Amino acid sequence: MDEDAETFAARLTRRAHTYGILTCVLLVASSVAGDAGGELFGWLWPLLIVGGLTTLFLAIYLRFDAALFHFIASHDDETAGCRAADKLLERMRLRKCPQTTRPLQARIAGTNRLLMRLHLAFAVFLAVFASATAYSLWTT
Repeated sequence: MDEDAETFAARLTRRAHTYGILTCVLLVASSVAGDAGGELFGWLWPLLIVGGLTTLFLAIYLRFDAALFHFIASHDDETAGCRAADKLLERMRLRKCPQTTRPLQARIAGTNRLLMRLHLAFAVFLAVFASATAYSLWTT
C-alpha cells in the first residue's frame, strides 16, 4: 500500500500525540503511585523515568518527521518535495544533502522503522510502569 505524504504525515501526527500524551499521563500517575512504593519502587523509578523520556523523545522525533512529510506534501511534485526537504535539513545542519534524492517510499520505510522503535519503547515503558504500580499497590 503506497501512502502519499499528507496521509502518512497525518497518521504520524496522531501516533506521536497519542504516545506523548499517554506517556505524560502515566509518568504523572507513577509519581502518585510512587508515594506508596517501597524499596523496590526506588529501584524501578529511574527505569521508569528513562523509559518515559525515551518514549517522549521518540514521539517528538516522530512529530518532526511528520512535519517534514507535511512539507514534502506541500510541493506540487513528490520528487521536488523530497529534494526541498533534503535542502531544508541541510540548512538546519541536521543532514548533508545527498547526491541523489531518496524517493518518498524509501523515506516512509525509514520512518516506519522509527515508528516501530516508538512502539517498542512504549511497550517497555508500559511494562515497567505496570510492574512498579503493581508493586506499590501490593506493598500498601
